[in-house]
Amino acid sequence: MSALKKCNVCSTEFFVKYRWQLDNKNGQMRYFCSQECEQKAREEADEVACSTCDKRFTPKYAYQAGTVDGRPVYFCSMECRTPTVQEVRKKAEEGAGPMRIAILNQKGGTGKTTTTVSLAAGLAEAGHRVLVIDVDSQGHVGVSLGVEGKHTIYHVVVEEIPLERCVVRARPNLDILIGNETLASAEIVLARMNEGRDRALRDRLEDVSNYDFVLLDCGPSLSLLNMNALTFADHLIVPVSCDYLSLVGVKQVMKTLKNVNQVLLHPITVLGILPTFYDMRNNISDESVRTLKGYFQDKVLPPIRVNTKLKEAPSLQKTIFEFAPESRGASDYQKVVDWLLREKETRFKKSA
Repeated sequence: MSALKKCNVCSTEFFVKYRWQLDNKNGQMRYFCSQECEQKAREEADEVACSTCDKRFTPKYAYQAGTVDGRPVYFCSMECRTPTVQEVRKKAEEGAGPMRIAILNQKGGTGKTTTTVSLAAGLAEAGHRVLVIDVDSQGHVGVSLGVEGKHTIYHVVVEEIPLERCVVRARPNLDILIGNETLASAEIVLARMNEGRDRALRDRLEDVSNYDFVLLDCGPSLSLLNMNALTFADHLIVPVSCDYLSLVGVKQVMKTLKNVNQVLLHPITVLGILPTFYDMRNNISDESVRTLKGYFQDKVLPPIRVNTKLKEAPSLQKTIFEFAPESRGASDYQKVVDWLLREKETRFKKSA
């Protein structure tokens, strides 16, 4: 007959009859007289302290856990969570340094790389220091601009090589952190990290200050690298080709942003929705723009019209402003560049 044991929860003495009544935790045996006591013990083991009021509780919802400046935080209620969210948003709005913008749509073929390269080139020609980070292993940013390099995000995040040793000069005022097949290895390393896998890029580049703009060209997927791009960026531009399937991609992006804001407590905002491949001869183009304006109102930017020069420029390793400065493509992207400069000026005045 087994020896009499004392329940670790309620101190009741009992004989062990079932496997669930005992548990070896860190080399120390625990005993439970009932399933209620066993459940209570497991809940207590999962308890954390609220970062606002110090109340101990077991997180059950996504909003109750997050990270701030790389450290885990917990909130027992929405009331306790609100002050921290407001503080994080205030720091982001008042923070100095470059304007960090991710170019993302989880659907492929919407003109993300064309938009990234064109905006970067236009901003650089206007005299602003620009860094482009290619988050796509296809490496189309470097191909479009005719530059090659040895280092990528992998070397910055995994091998911790300083950013200035990894970027390559593409044009005056324009630096590139290229993308290539090493980004697949970066995904694997990030997936194996226990903590901070979504913030590794932000942690490594938190102090980047020698640029006016940092643009991140994201791949067409919801990958860990794209999540890192979103937690590094403060703003988002979404290129949307004027077709129905691309509108579905926008909904996926908005779900991702909700996750970044609620779980990671990073206040990224949609800066603009950019209609691309706009063809005035097709009804679907007008319908797409009207639909976007119904959802996003004044965040919808003037559309980028269909233009063969935009397709031809990368094959010659030139920007649209170098290849065809008088084209519709150059004119349309110049409008977006001018709008972006006004946005940065407005934010600078608010923080001054």
